[in-house]
Amino acid sequence: MQLSGELVERADPHIGFLHRGTEKLIEQRSYLKALPYFDRLDYVSMMTQEHSFCLATEALLGTSHYTSLHARVRVLFDELTRLLNHLLAISTHSLDVGNMAPVFWAFEERERLMEFYERVSGARMHAAFYRPNTISLAGLNAQLFLDISHFARDCFKSLTEIYAALGTNKIWKSRLVGVGSITYQDALSYAATGPVARSAGLELDMRALHSETYAYY
Repeated sequence: MQLSGELVERADPHIGFLHRGTEKLIEQRSYLKALPYFDRLDYVSMMTQEHSFCLATEALLGTSHYTSLHARVRVLFDELTRLLNHLLAISTHSLDVGNMAPVFWAFEERERLMEFYERVSGARMHAAFYRPNTISLAGLNAQLFLDISHFARDCFKSLTEIYAALGTNKIWKSRLVGVGSITYQDALSYAATGPVARSAGLELDMRALHSETYAYY
């Protein structure tokens, strides 16, 4: 990147560093044996990567069951994975910009989330938990769901501390407020989704669109 202060003037994209010949390797394997590769394509979105593969496989086989137990559990862990993502993104971003404290709060909550991964799959990151048309049921029990509900209730303490630390930080605000902002039309032109689209006023959430919804959303 070529920078002028905080402004990116030009960038040369280099694409493909993550590619490990995954598609070619999968050609020689069954659907079930191919699944663990998807944990490694995005190492902070492990189960959502698994989910995309399962949805594609089930669509090809014509065996999707969006109201079944495994669909509901997948959505639960998709949302826990989304929290893992946001906690990592915001905390490390704050560290890059000049504020260290949020990293400690965020990673404490990430540890609790990764414990849920471990309890259902035996692994903290490369879970291989979802399966086409099912999931591994071995780690599911009433105590797990109770602990997840407790996490959802208690994590707001850390989130509030992160918000307070960043919302009042002059360096954070001076480097980010008004920098890299996009307009409503930009969001449409770039096909932006998620928080980026919503930050520009585009009320778009793929999980809530009846025409695009998937799994148990």
